[in-house]
Amino acid sequence: MYERMLNKQVTPTIEEMIKFCGENAERFSLLNEWLISTFSTEKKIVFPYGNKYGWGVAHKKKSKLICNIFS
Repeated sequence: MYERMLNKQVTPTIEEMIKFCGENAERFSLLNEWLISTFSTEKKIVFPYGNKYGWGVAHKKKSKLICNIFS
């Protein structure tokens, strides 16, 4: 039903992740921006949980993971 970015060998850029979201690209961008501005999180592109989830953006505050947003 939903496609994921599953190629672990190639790290996508944030722009590629946004484009991959298609019609939800604006929502993906706004959610990431909101987390950064509201909670002062740092974002990092990660492949955290294996091939079922794929690439996402990890939001951390200090060393604590707040959430992962998958494209």
